[in-house]
Amino acid sequence: MTVQTTLQLGTETSTVLCAEDGHVVLQQELPLGTASLARQWMRHTPPTPLDIEHAIEQTEDVVMPLAAKLVRTELLQLSGSGAALILQGVGAAPDAVLHWSLEDVEDLFNRIAMVSQGRPSGQEALPTAREFYAALVILRECLHHLRFGGVVVQAP
Repeated sequence: MTVQTTLQLGTETSTVLCAEDGHVVLQQELPLGTASLARQWMRHTPPTPLDIEHAIEQTEDVVMPLAAKLVRTELLQLSGSGAALILQGVGAAPDAVLHWSLEDVEDLFNRIAMVSQGRPSGQEALPTAREFYAALVILRECLHHLRFGGVVVQAP
């Protein structure tokens, strides 16, 4: 039995798809997207630590109920416009496929946290766009609360 979980990270909403042997067993729309989260909570460019904390709380409230519904898989597949934002933000080619561990995502998140606390963004070579921050918050919280060990980032 092959199980695959995909987060299609959109601008206004997102969708989690869980498939077993190619058949969808769970499809859940989430009222959470990169632009909607940025618009609601990330009021500064770059977002402040408080902006990020509010975004994390909102994301946790949306994501945590899914934990009981999902079949545990090691990797989350990330696609959609949010995946494209992340690829662009880290300087990867639009057609790149990135394989990151939870630690890799945590390292990247810590870098944006340092920028939010005043470190010059040029030192981290990362964008300061609110939507990029929102995409990383959503990805990080999904990995943590849905217990994935890593992610495959691939734009559509």
